[in-house]
Amino acid sequence: MPRRSGGVLRGLGRLLLGIVIGVGIFVAFSAVMRLQGVTIPTPTGTTPVGRTEVALKDTGRIDPFASDGRTREIAVWIWYPAVEGASGTPADFLPSAWAPLVHNQGPIFQELNAVRSNSLVGPPLDGRPPVVVLMPGLGEPVASYTSIAEDLASHGYAVVGINPTESTDVVFPDGHIVPATTLGSISGMTIDDWYVSAERVTNVWAADAAFVVDTLRASQPRIGDLDFDHVAYVGHSVGGAASFEACRQDTECAAAVNLDGTLWTEVRHTGLNPPSLLLQRSPDDACDAFCERAAVDFATVGAASNVQRFTIAGSTHQNFTDFGLMWGPANAPALGSIDAGRMTVVTRDLVRSFLDVHVLDAPSDTFAGTAARYSEVEAGP
Repeated sequence: MPRRSGGVLRGLGRLLLGIVIGVGIFVAFSAVMRLQGVTIPTPTGTTPVGRTEVALKDTGRIDPFASDGRTREIAVWIWYPAVEGASGTPADFLPSAWAPLVHNQGPIFQELNAVRSNSLVGPPLDGRPPVVVLMPGLGEPVASYTSIAEDLASHGYAVVGINPTESTDVVFPDGHIVPATTLGSISGMTIDDWYVSAERVTNVWAADAAFVVDTLRASQPRIGDLDFDHVAYVGHSVGGAASFEACRQDTECAAAVNLDGTLWTEVRHTGLNPPSLLLQRSPDDACDAFCERAAVDFATVGAASNVQRFTIAGSTHQNFTDFGLMWGPANAPALGSIDAGRMTVVTRDLVRSFLDVHVLDAPSDTFAGTAARYSEVEAGP
């Protein structure tokens, strides 16, 4: 018996040693892989892309997410078409001060300082491009959608990206940081509580979008004049919900695109008049009470709006961000079966072609032809 016990202990010891060695190898491998350079997919347009940052302060509005009574301030990133042959300093995907604040950090995630964009810092603006307002998902910086922003800019759009202050950590151009707060987040013990919380946050984001548009229309950014005559709104998740609400409230809205965002605000009851696009993840096999409630709202909006609804097979909610393009084994459980590069191609083409029709007056069948090219794209329920 003692001899058998000794053998068991030796076996356990070998097993533990193997685990320790395996973990060590994985950690060493991760330390190398996370530092490897990654470049966001090249934009498909012919125009060089510039990027600049703007800080705006809404002196007429107390920040509803702050507890100290300060006024609301917004950090805006603008991607835009630059003049032919533009050159200059490459723009960081995410400046070094931002990287430690993003939730996808640590030894099993991509080092964000090693990610490269395709933009240049502040080159001269080409023409007077139409404006697309871009809003991220909850907890994400707008940089998480660089692939869409750069692609649109390369095709002649000025993409005005809004970082939602206090709904995520935000670094302003002068270097000061405004951390996320509880009031800027969404929570609830019941579905009703969740909807109340989400509606409150989404309405603030829609107000942010209106403020940014009104402010930049009245006082153009230093890069030059942008065309605010027919603004389009694009967003993911909560940003997608906010894009529909902002478009509903904006009498000059040309179009809105919602990337897999549940609807929380008044728009879920009334719909919206401008052309709108709803791109969603693959439908779940089972639909819980939360899903069923959202489905009713989508059906209401579909009946009351000029909306087109599609799903992308193999996708999940996080596939609409850029993080699937980066190394990181911890990202895998949140991503679907669709290849991340393929997802980027499909999403960029769908968003751009939809906006081309409704902002740039491209032929009316342009979007339908684009959707038909991809077998993963299916007309929504």
